[in-house]
Amino acid sequence: MTKCEQIDRTGQIVLDYDQVLNRNEIKKILFDLFNPIIRQDRKQFILYEKIALLACNVTYLGNPHPLSKKRIQLKKYYLDYLKENELKGLKTLYLGIYSFKKTRLFVIFEPSTYAAKKSHNSSAHVHTINLQYAQLTGKFEKIDAFSNKIIVFNSYEFIRFIKALGGEFVYNNEENFFELISNYLSVFKDKIKKEWLGIDCYKEMMLAKDNNFRQSEWQGRYFEFLFKKFLLEHPTSEIFWHSEKKNNGIDLDLKFDRNRVYGDLKADQIEHDILGNSFECLDKVLIENHGTVYYICCLYRSEKDSDHNYQVTRYRNNFIRDPKRKYDNDEELKNNYGKKMKYSVSPKILCVLKIDETMYSILKKKPFQQGRNSNGKERKAKLKIDKNIIDALTVYVQKI
Repeated sequence: MTKCEQIDRTGQIVLDYDQVLNRNEIKKILFDLFNPIIRQDRKQFILYEKIALLACNVTYLGNPHPLSKKRIQLKKYYLDYLKENELKGLKTLYLGIYSFKKTRLFVIFEPSTYAAKKSHNSSAHVHTINLQYAQLTGKFEKIDAFSNKIIVFNSYEFIRFIKALGGEFVYNNEENFFELISNYLSVFKDKIKKEWLGIDCYKEMMLAKDNNFRQSEWQGRYFEFLFKKFLLEHPTSEIFWHSEKKNNGIDLDLKFDRNRVYGDLKADQIEHDILGNSFECLDKVLIENHGTVYYICCLYRSEKDSDHNYQVTRYRNNFIRDPKRKYDNDEELKNNYGKKMKYSVSPKILCVLKIDETMYSILKKKPFQQGRNSNGKERKAKLKIDKNIIDALTVYVQKI
């Protein structure tokens, strides 16, 4: 066994061994929670005569995977039970139970996608930070890259969730908001070209007189430009362009038609960290107003402009930044942002990351320090989302 990340009762991450429950221990946990509305049917549990739970442990995925990655091992017989339950009118849920000392968390996986992919001997994944969040707040939910819906509950929220499925009351969740994001982004995604050429993007933004067409980081600005244009062409009462650059304004791109819910657009390379907003801005939304920020991110692969004779750098410098000055020397071009300039970008993934007060408190412990401005003053510290946890924080994702 390997020591891996575990969640203690206070919601802190510690390194220790997995604790694996046997079948009798799993049965006792579920009967303690749901007696007398539960019964055992061979290797599954039936609740309200409406719901079937196929339950097993949540454990470390194993080497060489990160110590933060967990799974439930889907059994060979799950697919047979699923088909049988459908004929009986039972709703089947795959249930992972996470145990560590006094911590107990329940992970629900909707099985429809796994069933379609013949789920024999496969596994469903969850990250330690998802468990940590659920331990601190009661619940975490997301839709992963394969459109699987995953929800992590503490004991209290798990009981409420099952009782709601049993018809005792309506359970308040984020499903409608996920559906809103899903429907809107799926249409937007189909409008995104498979390749962005830097010079063409500069020309398009300049022709539209976009405020940011002079910026050197054209790929991020172009993504904002595309989404703003899409909002104008596909207006909705749910999402608004918002960005406030003035002092004391909330400098986030989007506002949702929900109290204290904002969004921001980010574009970066796959397998890179995502740089968020300043702590000053996020403190105002997340701590002072207990709001939420959704980062809508375009993750891409790119070609360097230096591999293409600095064509984009030369175009920006000569025709956009300073038309009166011509840069003909390659060394000048290289030093004038040429090292970082992208020749082209190929968008691959559109994903949504959810940052609320609890998640912010976890991420804020590792800030990104930007150094100093040209005038010597320190730049404002920003939120950094490490590349290794982007998948964990993603609550919705689509491939482009």
